[in-house]
Amino acid sequence: MNKLLPTIALLVSSVVAFSQARIVINGATAVTIVEHGGTSATPIYIELNNPATNAIMTVGVNNLGWIISEAEFDMIKWDIGTTTGNYQIPWGLGTTYALPFALNITGAGVGAGSILFATYHTDPDNGDGHAPYNLAPNHVYPDITPTGVTNMGAMNTPGSPSNIDNSYDAVDRFWIIDPKAAGFAYGTSPTVGGIKFTYAHSGVSAEYGAPNINPEADLIAQRFNTSLHTWGDWLGSGAWATAGNTASVNNTAGVTNATFFRAWTLSNSINPLPITLSSFTAQCDNGAAFIQWTTQSELNDDFFTVEKTADNIHFEIVQTNVPGAGTTSLPSNYSITDNSPFEGTSYYILFQTDYDGNQTQVGDPIMYTGCGTNAAATTINAYNTTDNIKVQINSTEADNYNISLVNILGQTMFSGMHAVSLGENDMLLPNNLSPGVYILNVKNDKINYAKKMVIGVR
Repeated sequence: MNKLLPTIALLVSSVVAFSQARIVINGATAVTIVEHGGTSATPIYIELNNPATNAIMTVGVNNLGWIISEAEFDMIKWDIGTTTGNYQIPWGLGTTYALPFALNITGAGVGAGSILFATYHTDPDNGDGHAPYNLAPNHVYPDITPTGVTNMGAMNTPGSPSNIDNSYDAVDRFWIIDPKAAGFAYGTSPTVGGIKFTYAHSGVSAEYGAPNINPEADLIAQRFNTSLHTWGDWLGSGAWATAGNTASVNNTAGVTNATFFRAWTLSNSINPLPITLSSFTAQCDNGAAFIQWTTQSELNDDFFTVEKTADNIHFEIVQTNVPGAGTTSLPSNYSITDNSPFEGTSYYILFQTDYDGNQTQVGDPIMYTGCGTNAAATTINAYNTTDNIKVQINSTEADNYNISLVNILGQTMFSGMHAVSLGENDMLLPNNLSPGVYILNVKNDKINYAKKMVIGVR
């Protein structure tokens, strides 16, 4: 495992192994798929136009050769189609870590689909928003979460005991296993009987250790559900074992079309990655702030607490001890009313407390702007469809609203005035945007409605 390997970098947008051809890594050689070269719009990948399970082979001295991805869109595209079997990829990290991966397809997919694979190291808490984390020997690994993942590390600080999203309870690596990529997707994804994940267990680039999970033997696989925006609705199971400076988790839980999502990591089964929200909104109700949220699943959830702040320095509790649903895989709806919202712009923050007394923040803060008292019966709802964002306003009078969409950097994607009539009004807005998280605002001098939207993510 510690043998140094020469490397070969692929500097083109794709390399194709045609039908019946194979990629053979002969001897101690590392093949790099141009680290950090691919993007969501233009991924860089090795294409295997051969559905055989041995389309990638390592031969030679102890089969030590491997392929380096180390970025979300530096990928292998394997045209598996309707073939089944145990597909193995000899991933590796730098020149010292062989990280073999295996996907055991037990039920054929429908259609001539492909699966895209990638894997990469992250910073010490799977964070999102820090400077890149430098690791010897002279590699800089991305410290961003996979596209579509909305609750990993955005507010964490490396080394800090604060862990609002349980990032410290996951290894410092993500895996991409994508059967639904645009242009390559199956009609129905294959059924998977097991997956083998290998990570750096010890050494200079170890992906386990302080401030991370403990004990290591409790690691399980989790995947992020981009339909429900949560990790916690499905938990893998399997066996853990070490081999030198690496360790593997063989996940034995079946993965079907409905549970086959692209972003995976390994987490602590005792304290798995948590639930997130499918919605969290605040809107004016006769001068009060009417706050609603919906969870798609909950794990040991005792109660919720809602706080508010106008300056991100001083915080007030709006309401605590809102009973949770315990452990459930069913959607749960909640609402409270703040009869004394701050004037001007403020933010509401949602916390969840489990039965052990541990409190974590759930989702992102939502913005609220004080409003007048003439909108008690006006209601607003919005949701993302395949082709549009649909905004529904049931208004008590003819009125005008400014509707805008901003990204997580605060950049305005669109903004404009829209006239509404008395009663039901449906408006369709474009959603042909880069995949990501956005905030939709619908407001006038009486109402302010804000909702987090996940757009362009399968």
